[in-house]
Order: sequence, then structure tokens, then C-alpha cells
Amino acid sequence: MLLSRNSLVILDGLQKIEMNMCRRSVGLVERALIYLICYVMLLSGAAETVQAQELPVSVTTRIEQLAEEGVAADELVRYYEGLLLSPLNLNAASREKLEETGLLTLFQVESVLAWRERYGAVRSFTEWALVEGFSPESVAALRPFFSLDEPAPRRETKQVYSARFRKKWAAPGCSFTTKAQYDSGPFSLGAVVDNDPQERFPDFVSLSARWKGFYAGDFTARFGQGLVLWKAFNFNAFGSPSAAARRGGGLREYHGTDESDFFRGLGWTYASGPVTVTAFGSYNAVDARVVDGCYTSIVTDGLHATEAERARRHAMHEAVAGANVTLEQGRWRIGVTGAVYAYDKKNGRRVQDYNRYQQYDGLWGNLGVDAYGSLGSLRLFGEAAVDAHGAPAALAGALWSPSYGFETSFTARCYAPAYIATHAGALSSLSSVSNQVGGALAMQVLYGGWTVRTNADVAWYPWKRYRQEAGTWGFKARVQLLRTFSGGAELESQLAWSGRLKGRIRMQAPLGEAWTLSVRADANRGGAAAFADVRFAPSRRWDVSARVTAWNTVDWDSRICFYERGVPQSFPVENYAGKGIGAYLVVKYAPTRRVELWMKLQQGYMAYFVRIFIPG
Repeated sequence: MLLSRNSLVILDGLQKIEMNMCRRSVGLVERALIYLICYVMLLSGAAETVQAQELPVSVTTRIEQLAEEGVAADELVRYYEGLLLSPLNLNAASREKLEETGLLTLFQVESVLAWRERYGAVRSFTEWALVEGFSPESVAALRPFFSLDEPAPRRETKQVYSARFRKKWAAPGCSFTTKAQYDSGPFSLGAVVDNDPQERFPDFVSLSARWKGFYAGDFTARFGQGLVLWKAFNFNAFGSPSAAARRGGGLREYHGTDESDFFRGLGWTYASGPVTVTAFGSYNAVDARVVDGCYTSIVTDGLHATEAERARRHAMHEAVAGANVTLEQGRWRIGVTGAVYAYDKKNGRRVQDYNRYQQYDGLWGNLGVDAYGSLGSLRLFGEAAVDAHGAPAALAGALWSPSYGFETSFTARCYAPAYIATHAGALSSLSSVSNQVGGALAMQVLYGGWTVRTNADVAWYPWKRYRQEAGTWGFKARVQLLRTFSGGAELESQLAWSGRLKGRIRMQAPLGEAWTLSVRADANRGGAAAFADVRFAPSRRWDVSARVTAWNTVDWDSRICFYERGVPQSFPVENYAGKGIGAYLVVKYAPTRRVELWMKLQQGYMAYFVRIFIPG
């Protein structure tokens, strides 16, 4: 059996001192499973490893913004870490796949497609720098995320096994997650077992399978611009202009640990010429507070450590049926999406003014029509939908990138206060897709080594919100200036407004061939935080970074979020509130080309991570 060079096995644990404490909370079955995985890992052969890479600043900035809004970005981090391990084939990827990465401007996407059509495959990274819209510096930054394989590479089989322990020294118990994934072209299998501290084993088990267009077990569904169905990771933070348009991915296997953001059942996708048909059915357990046979609230944190939390675990179920038909002709795509769903418990929520129009009982559903098309450097997209009682929602936008140095987007939305779409994920400034009329503008200008990004979003809320009266306004904006120097140094400044003014300045500079220094300071009306980071990477074997952070803010609302470097497969976004000084150390050592050993030491915990590459 052939194995991809990017296939890997992972073990992320705790220091040995803490392992004895973990064993009090982890049963014999879990330990046996971990030892078995370790045994398989150590017996596996390995191929040459890849160099550790940092996520691009555009990605980490969005992750920080999501953290400030209380939204986890695990799936976004997993997507880009997955690209680092299995780079996208630049010579075979479709227009949609290239745009989906968010790493290329629309002009760059069209340049790559035009080059492939005229000259064939891009054969080297030096040749890539000759494509219009690229330079040696931009290619060097993109290189870890893309490969230049032939357009039709041989099919490869990939297996991924992972086990992870996490323990906070001051808290009882430890968390445990193990994953297994097998992927061989048209066939794949996946399994996830996850336990938070003090939960009974196994608390969360997820199984997924795919054979060609058939799906079984756990999966996600994304269609159109998300007004009807977008059951997957959803972010509304500011990004590049091209991030304004959703690129629906249809059904995909679910390999995450979020215990509520997926469907569980059967799905099917069939494509015949320009038409693609998708249908699925789901019956999934839901955590809820149930009183006298009625649910009073739905809980999505996935925690089941206390008796009260265990009583809410899987207290009711939801049945969902959905379908999508998409017609793609040339550069245009039109789709129709429908969904119906119902809980097996009656609605017992307390009706108040702010949630009066966001409640339903019995059978509910949505129907929407979406369109996406391109006219050279222009992208047009939109979707219109209604719910079971006829309440409407609509979204439309345009992306324009006439040259490498300029890209802009505008999106307008109008969601009725009474529009209810339980599984929607369209652009919204609220937690639901409802009660707003708004517009979002994004612009990016590149000139020489300078990059200027601006974003603005304004919304009017016609009906009452939580602790807000009817007829209120919301506004947020950001201006970012980035200067990239030929030697690899970067200088960034940013001003943002989201209820309060925030500022940032960041500098990164190489100090010789092996050393890199990064400093950054953020401030708002409630306080400030700053860090200094030193990285030492003298060879493929060693990669060491250390950071010291100081912060002083008046309260949680004025907190400052920093994306921190961690061991792979971790998502370290720290919220700094109050007053303090902190530090961490991350060490990577590759004793051979087959193995990477990682360690992170920080206040409150120490994490270990081992990565072994399977040959192919």
C-alpha cells in the first residue's frame, strides 16, 4: 500500500510529572489505545520531513479577531495546517479551490489559470515567479502551501493517527482526544474520540465514511452564501476582499471535536455534466435543558463534567433533511437549496422582546436560490431565501480585482427580524442570520512593498436585540498598513473600531540567517499589551522560539488577543485581561528526517508533540 509523504502520525501529551495525575481521570481503555497508537507510530517507516512554517499574518489576524468576538477558529487553523502538510496542487486545482485558500488575489488566480492554458503546467517555483502578479518574494511566502505536481498525479493513500493529552496544573482531570483517518481517493474512513476534563469516557465519539459520492456518519454541509445551510466553520471577521464570497463545498466528512457543528446520518452527491445533486438526512443528539418535556435552552459548549451538565447531554434530538441542486455552466453557477428540520421536544423557551421572532415549534425549514459567477476580474454572488412562514433574507455582493495591486469587494445584506434559519452561516454581525440591514466594504492595495487593507461594516437593526432597543446601529472598521522589505523584514500598523478604538504596531526582522526578532504592541481605551519574540532556526533539526508578554487592561471587555506559536495541532489564542507578565518557550528538534519532537512550556502547562512521517 502506497502512503503519501505528507501522511503523519501525531502524539501530543503532557510532561511525565503530570501523566500520573492524568491517569486518575483516564481509564484503562484510553491508555491501551494510546499505547497501541504509539507502538504503531514507532514501527512505521518515515520519509523526509517538511520545514515548520508559520501561518500567514492575514490568517492569524482573522483568528485573533474571532477570539475577541468569542468564536473559536479551530477549523480555520486546521485548514491551513492541512495545506502545510498536503499542499494544494497549483497545476491541477480549479478556480474555486484556488480562491478558497484565501492566499491569492482574484488577479493572481486568473493569471495562474491563463498561464496553465497558454503554457501548460508551472514546472518550478522560479517559473512561478514569472507569472503576472507574482514575484520571488510572494512565491517564497506561498511556496509552503502549494505544490507543482503534474496535473494528474498518481492516487495516493493517506493515513493519519493522533492522540493528545492536555492538562492544566491548577485544574483537576485532563482532556484526551484521539483521531484516526484513512483516505484513499474515492474512499475514506474517520473516527474521533474526545473527552474534556472529568467527563465520563467516551464522552464524544464521531465516525465518518465516504465512498465516491456517498457519505455516512458525521459530515458538514455548505451551500450558496449560507442563508439556508452552512453547517461548518463560519467566520465573520474582517479578511481579504475575496473572503466576502462564500465558496460552498457541499458535503464533507467531519473530523472535528465541536460536538454540535455537524450532521449525523446519510448523504449523497451525484454529478452529471453541468448538474450536481446533493441530498442528505440527519438525526442527531442535542444538548439541552429540558423541563416537563419541553426544552428551555440549547447548550453547545460540549461540557459534561458536572451532574447538571450530564443531565443536559443528548437530552433531545433533531431530525434534518436537506437537498441542493446546482447547475454550473462555464463561469456561472446557480443553485437551489432546501432544508426542513424539527426537534423531538416542544419549545419551552421564555418569550421576550429580543427573541420574540427567533422561536419556532414543530416542523420548520428554509428555501433559497444562490448564484456565483465571474466576468474576467469581476465576481458576482448572491442568495435569496425564505423560511417556513415566508420571512425573507437576501445577500448580494461583488468582487473586483482589475490588477495585481488592487482588489475590492462590497456585500449588501437584508435579513428580516423574523427570518429563522437554524443551520445558516451567512455574513452577519449577530449570532443569528436575522434582524439587520447592512453593508460591508473591503479594499486591498499593493504598491511596491506596501500593502494597505481597509474594511468597514455597518448594520441597522430594526428590531430589539439583547439589551438593545429597536432601531439601533452598529459599525466596525479597520485600516491595516503592511510594509515588506526585500530582506524579509515586515512592519505593520493597524487601527480598528468595534465599539472602541484599538491600535497595533508590529515589527519582524531577521537577525542573520538563523535568528528572527518580532515585537508587537496593541492598545485600546481599556489598556495595552505587548510582546517580544525571538526565534532561532539554524537548521532543519532545530527551531526554537521564546516570547515574553506584558499586559495591563481594566476588564475582560478590554482584553487583547494574541495568536501564539504552539506545537502543531494546537490553536493558541490567548486572551490577556487584567495585569501580568507571561512567557513561553517552544522547541522543535528533528533528530532524523523521520521524526519531529516538539515541546511547549508555558505558565500552567507543558505540552509534548511527536510527529512521524510515513513514507510514500
